[in-house]
Amino acid sequence: MTCASCRFWDRYAESDISKKFGDCRYNPPRISETLLARMLPGLSVPLPEYDDIERDIYVASAFPVTHQETECGQWDGRVPTC
Repeated sequence: MTCASCRFWDRYAESDISKKFGDCRYNPPRISETLLARMLPGLSVPLPEYDDIERDIYVASAFPVTHQETECGQWDGRVPTC
């Protein structure tokens, strides 16, 4: 019951090394406050560059990255229906 066999896990496939890692998609992406602070120093709202802020928030958010052998309590081996 590891990530590699979980329905919520999305394996990376760019290289042999990255094939062992993937995104856990059980929960929605999380915003990294550290990355966001680097992209938006001194943020004050409202700003006219709303599209740029949306892009920066998107870039600063991500699903948790896990190794294929990781185990957790959310494992589900059912095949997705969609």
